[in-house]
Amino acid sequence: MSSRNFLLLKGLIALALVWGIAWGLIRWAGSAVPTVEKVQTFIDTHPLKEISDSDERKKVIANLASLLNAMDPSELRRMDEEREKNETGERIGRAFFQEMTPEEQRYFLELRVGKAFRQMMQSFNQMDREERRRIVERSLKQMQEGRGAQTRLEQVDPEIADKITQAGLEAYYEDASAETKLDLTPLLEEMQRSMSTLQRHRR
Repeated sequence: MSSRNFLLLKGLIALALVWGIAWGLIRWAGSAVPTVEKVQTFIDTHPLKEISDSDERKKVIANLASLLNAMDPSELRRMDEEREKNETGERIGRAFFQEMTPEEQRYFLELRVGKAFRQMMQSFNQMDREERRRIVERSLKQMQEGRGAQTRLEQVDPEIADKITQAGLEAYYEDASAETKLDLTPLLEEMQRSMSTLQRHRR
């Protein structure tokens, strides 16, 4: 084999190795991103009712919150549309949430809401009322279009848009029950996207 052909062969092998590594990294990254199915599998394999140790329960709860926080927005929307395959037809994770103690529920919700949502709430509260209303109504509409029906929040509280507009998001959230806070999480996520879109359009 001539030196030219040998160098060409080495180049092709090196290129194949690079593409192989890149393909492997893409596959690994894709498998690392949480999906609705992975979240459901985690919930099914870590039933809180079978865990008595408080530290272990807290660890499981924190891991679930981390999975949810790392999900792609499209998967979060899909999760909100999915229903558990049982008679109750409840949203994925609700039964798991109900197995938590009140203290564990507060811990989970604080992990889910986190600093980013707190900052978003504060930014929302600084807007004038008409702008607040547009954000809330747009976010609820986006959720309705994804689900093809009213959100659970609107079914439970038909005046939610008015209340959030008047009182502010943070005040509404703080006064809400743990169950309502769980239902509010998808709305907070949608509002965060709406506010980010609004800010980009203003630049």
